[in-house]
Amino acid sequence: MTVKLNEELRQALALAPEGPVRVVDERSNTVYVLLREDAYERVKSLLEEDDFDVRDAYPLMDTVAAQEGWADPEMDRYDILS
Repeated sequence: MTVKLNEELRQALALAPEGPVRVVDERSNTVYVLLREDAYERVKSLLEEDDFDVRDAYPLMDTVAAQEGWADPEMDRYDILS
């Protein structure tokens, strides 16, 4: 479905050319986000369901943390602070 912009939305988009523009449905108080199609295409895959489980990245995160020095015994003092 394609809806044509009214003048108020056109002005809002002109003020925020990179978007997003938030639009409120006054009846339901639901907020929608309006952005250019090219911006939507860039983030669309983040919104789609997939089989990614963040726990699958834990081994890589541990490797990177160790390479950056987080496995250093001196870093234990940060564990005490948290």
